[in-house]
Amino acid sequence: MAQVMDKFLKRTSDDNVVAGPSKKPKIMRKYNPDFVKYGFVNGGSVAEPKAQCLECGLMLSNEALKPSKLKRHLDAKHPSLVGKSVEFFKRKQDELHMQKRCVLSLNSSSKSALKASYLVARRVAQSNKSFTIAEELLLPAAVDMCREMVGEVAAKKLLSIPLSNDTISRRILDMAEDIQQQLLCRIKSSPFYALQLDESTDVSSAQMLLVFVRYQWESKLHDDILFCRELPTRATAHECFRCMDEYFSENELEWQKCVGVCSDGAASMTGRHNGVIKQILDRAPEAEWTHCFLHRESLAAKKMSPELNEVMNVCVKTINFIKKSAVNSRCFARLCEGVDAEHVQLLYHSEVRWLSRGLVLNRLYELRNEVSYFLSEEECPLAQHFTDTNFIAKLAYLCDIFSLLNQLNIVLQGRNSNIFFVADKVQAFKKKLSLWTKRTQEKRMDMFPLLSDILETSPEILICDLVSHHLSQLSEKFEEYFPKDLREGNMWMVDPFSVDPSKNDVALPSDLESQLLDVSTDSTLKIQWDKLDLATFWIHVSKEYPFLSLRAIKQLLRFTTTYLCESAFSTVATTKTKSRNRLRTTLEATLRLSLSPIPPQLDQMMSRKQAQASH
Repeated sequence: MAQVMDKFLKRTSDDNVVAGPSKKPKIMRKYNPDFVKYGFVNGGSVAEPKAQCLECGLMLSNEALKPSKLKRHLDAKHPSLVGKSVEFFKRKQDELHMQKRCVLSLNSSSKSALKASYLVARRVAQSNKSFTIAEELLLPAAVDMCREMVGEVAAKKLLSIPLSNDTISRRILDMAEDIQQQLLCRIKSSPFYALQLDESTDVSSAQMLLVFVRYQWESKLHDDILFCRELPTRATAHECFRCMDEYFSENELEWQKCVGVCSDGAASMTGRHNGVIKQILDRAPEAEWTHCFLHRESLAAKKMSPELNEVMNVCVKTINFIKKSAVNSRCFARLCEGVDAEHVQLLYHSEVRWLSRGLVLNRLYELRNEVSYFLSEEECPLAQHFTDTNFIAKLAYLCDIFSLLNQLNIVLQGRNSNIFFVADKVQAFKKKLSLWTKRTQEKRMDMFPLLSDILETSPEILICDLVSHHLSQLSEKFEEYFPKDLREGNMWMVDPFSVDPSKNDVALPSDLESQLLDVSTDSTLKIQWDKLDLATFWIHVSKEYPFLSLRAIKQLLRFTTTYLCESAFSTVATTKTKSRNRLRTTLEATLRLSLSPIPPQLDQMMSRKQAQASH
């Protein structure tokens, strides 16, 4: 049976199989310019011409490039054109070419208008202004300027840019989504990342949770806003962590890659059993919590002796007496203008603002004579304090010490700070406090310029003991809030070429100590060290010493303050105002465009959009 069936089966592997005839190559017909007399032009390319009818626009295949087929189409479909002259069909050909150029020009103009719409939307978001400003102010102003500087034709082109309120909103959402996807790709490609988080209340009494991230990308460390979400009810530890965990799950971010978390000392954040930090550390075994240095500095400077606290209370009452009434405020401003004072208004005091006390007290001290005169004219009992030299001396000391504390606070602020930089500043201030205490006990006050001027004119004032006690108290508080020096055992990260593991306390296992010795004696790396910043250098070293580099990068990734969150909340306050208190859907998108250093990929976004000009 098998032998019978074999003759009906074709075996391609048999040697005696004869190959069939090869397929004939396809013949490509050429377009003849004389075909225009039949009403046809070349609608294809030079390599593959096709016949296109000038009347109906029908595109025929290359095989139809035969006079007989072209004439058949003209006779059957357009009998009224039979017998028309060649000049008639050439005019039709010119009209068709003009239509194609108009379509291409319109398409190019629409794409330019679309891109301009995105560019304007980005600037609107970065300025934190209302979305309607684009159509109500920017476009009319641009048209007026263009009409005067360029001409009416160019001005009319600007009117095709779509800039309505809804359009700007959609553009902002599109760009924010693109930036977020770029950010998530960067974070996922980074070996580790660190977080900074804080919560606050906006103008509509909504609880907002802000999270920033620091990650490694392209041989550098970058800071960026991760997300901003509104908490449904209260800012409890459960709600805050649930919000974060949902975002991480939605975007497939791994908790295990988190090496650091920075926050303030609020109970919801630092609860021992169910705090946000505790829940994060449970899921991220390599993460370490950092209590914000700015908050710690503010808490350390908060406590004062009863005498100095009384001076502070009198100052606040004086400011409130003058500023609480519009009449008092205007009269005081007129008084200051009359005596050519440098300032005409006092500043309100706020407990939550880091620099408030120093700025408020300095302004009050500068206007102390004007304040004294005004209070006397108003017969206010607070006037007696501003004629008391002891009170003025105490006020001068508070101005001096809080100005110094403000300088420390400002230095600790800023982007891209690391533990070594802020630890240097804090340790230096602690040593200054010890030095100032010693000098005060020796009756030397030259480190406090305002107080020193008062004592020169009124040497009978006895304030040295009060100042010495406050400085000692301040020093104790700094030791309490900054108990240990985080630089100990890690100074090899700051300068690996000056640290000798055999002589210095280096917190490294023996195998990494050997790698550190190799780094410290590498002259090539020494040249790179002089050119690169700290983080970039250790990322560069990772190719040759991966484990030693990874240990340094983990430490440098960790945030030291919540400065980015605090500055972002200031942006929220200017974006979500009383007139825009229902701004919710696009708030996070607006913040991302305003705060993120990542630019949107406009060309890729436009390739997925259909350009439509404004009507």
